[in-house]
Amino acid sequence: MQAILYYLSLPFIYLFSSLPLSVLYGFSDYLVFPLMYHLTGYRRKVVRENLVNSFPEKTTEEIKAIEVKFYHYLSDLFIEIFKGFTISKDQIRKRISFEKNDIFQKWYDENKDCVMSAGHYGNHEWVCMTMPLYMPHQIKVPYRAFSNTYMEGLFNRARSIFGAHMFPTHNTYREIMQKHTQPFIVCLANDQSAQPDKAYWTRFLNQDTSFFVGTEKIAKRFNMPVFFTKIKQVKRGYYHVSFELISENPAEEPEGALMEKHAKILEDEIKAAPEFWLWSHRRWKHKMPEGVSYGFNIAKKD
Repeated sequence: MQAILYYLSLPFIYLFSSLPLSVLYGFSDYLVFPLMYHLTGYRRKVVRENLVNSFPEKTTEEIKAIEVKFYHYLSDLFIEIFKGFTISKDQIRKRISFEKNDIFQKWYDENKDCVMSAGHYGNHEWVCMTMPLYMPHQIKVPYRAFSNTYMEGLFNRARSIFGAHMFPTHNTYREIMQKHTQPFIVCLANDQSAQPDKAYWTRFLNQDTSFFVGTEKIAKRFNMPVFFTKIKQVKRGYYHVSFELISENPAEEPEGALMEKHAKILEDEIKAAPEFWLWSHRRWKHKMPEGVSYGFNIAKKD
């Protein structure tokens, strides 16, 4: 049944994607946003709770203003991801600009692999798609498996169209340890809720928050330079990407230093323009267990 529905819908998906963005944004404004925000109330309870807990100093009116802006952007993001199925190399170059990406040439010349740390902020999908056009390194991007394998293939073909290598999250260590013909950057979006007994705990957006530990574990184990990728929307459909070095020699960093730096940079990015973060995620579904201190919990040593 999945195959039948997929092949029946495929022509309409590509036809929709091939429309100009100016037309697609009309769908965002007059169809997707009203449908998600007003008619279905897509995860509005989750979004409101996340915003209220993250910004206790803001008034109800201020929280609602961020909420509305977020749903407008989420509608745009939905449209832009669909556009990614057919967007050309020239189009994506015009819409994604990079600052100081030449810093990676030094590490490439030294045959050093790197870790890219980021959050689900702005159009991270377009940024990962575009990186191979600007970076000397091979770009490796882990993804979480879809329940529909046909749709998984569709999305991964789009994500890899300009050269990014996609692989399932559970194969991350295998991907890193295999032989490579050139240095690579592994892209890790670390801002989802980690299991309490397999997490790094810190104070983030006024809440006890669990982070997946892979960013630090991988960087320290292989001593890979790790940097944070910042995404700023210049105007609708246009983004500027900049990089902040977290550590050039992670193996020499104190335990937890990389995770703290990641959390702090991400928090500052969110506070500057909160509407571009995915508030619809159940980011704080796991609570900090009693007896666990900030930092890596004991399960890290298993």
